[in-house]
Amino acid sequence: MRGSQKGFSLPELAVGLGVTALVGLTVWGLWPQARQAGSGQADVRALAQAEAAVEGFMQRNHRLPCPDTNADGRENCGVTTGHLPWADLGLSAREAVLRYGVNGVALTAPGTGHIPKLPVLAPAGYTAPTLSGGGAYSPLTFSNGLDFCTRLREAVSAGNGLSAAGVPVGYVLAHPGANGRFDGDNITGFALPDTPHTPTYDDRVSGAGLAELSGRLTCPQRLGDAHAAARSAYTAHDLDRVADQFLQFRSFALQIRITNVNYSAVNFALANVDLLNAIATSATAIAVAANSAGGTAGSIVGGVIAVGAATAALGAATYSMAQAIIARTKAEEQLAGAVVVRAQVAADWLQAYQQAVATDMKGLRP
Repeated sequence: MRGSQKGFSLPELAVGLGVTALVGLTVWGLWPQARQAGSGQADVRALAQAEAAVEGFMQRNHRLPCPDTNADGRENCGVTTGHLPWADLGLSAREAVLRYGVNGVALTAPGTGHIPKLPVLAPAGYTAPTLSGGGAYSPLTFSNGLDFCTRLREAVSAGNGLSAAGVPVGYVLAHPGANGRFDGDNITGFALPDTPHTPTYDDRVSGAGLAELSGRLTCPQRLGDAHAAARSAYTAHDLDRVADQFLQFRSFALQIRITNVNYSAVNFALANVDLLNAIATSATAIAVAANSAGGTAGSIVGGVIAVGAATAALGAATYSMAQAIIARTKAEEQLAGAVVVRAQVAADWLQAYQQAVATDMKGLRP
């Protein structure tokens, strides 16, 4: 018996071809959208990579990069808008399509005169650390990312410079999107990052406002720490000056007490001489009275009185010298206490200054 053969009937083939055609048409219709979605993800990745490179440059150089104006991927400082300097940022030439704008206040590298300034006079025992670029640290010339944070803060208060659709920004990046050309505000300026896509606008924009950029760098906290450390150093410096003046006062007071002791010793010696003279005079008067028929008791009484007065003067001189010695001993104790206080305050001043220097030199480093 001949085996039966089975296959698709014409209606089945027609239905199958129809379903295939329908699926193909659907895929064909969705293909541009799929390509656009894939391109959008690539745009987002390119912008994210560019942002990371820009902010990495900022932390290394304490300023934002200048735009590229001659398409060589290198900075051309002196302008605020152009293309991304991809070569200087270590990116590939694919990022050359990105337009780039930067707020002028963020372009200038920090100059001399660091903010906050530390006391000019370093404490005794302080050894300035050596900077990575050579030379020793100096609070008058050293500068770092804290200056950049200060400039950002000033720019936030001023509210001027580069803007995206009228909103001040620190820097902004624009990608032309799938159509390869800039649309809308991005033709001559920059649109806001959240500008919705339309049939005539498919650009992507990213960047950071001045306050946002300051927050990303944790500038408020870092500036607060630096100012607090500097203020502590100033306070310790003032206390050190007061302690030094107090020590000088105690040294002067001791010198006065030593002078008083010496003066009392002289008075004591003079009183002894006066007493000896009075005794000698009295003895002479008594001898004269005894040997002279005309002598009277008046001279004897006078001599006794003189001896008594000299004795009293000697007692007063002795008491004065004792008091002067006690005062000198007390002044020596006070001076010793002032020396201890001065040493402790000087140690606190050195520690506060070293802490301020360490905070200052840290800048924007983690």
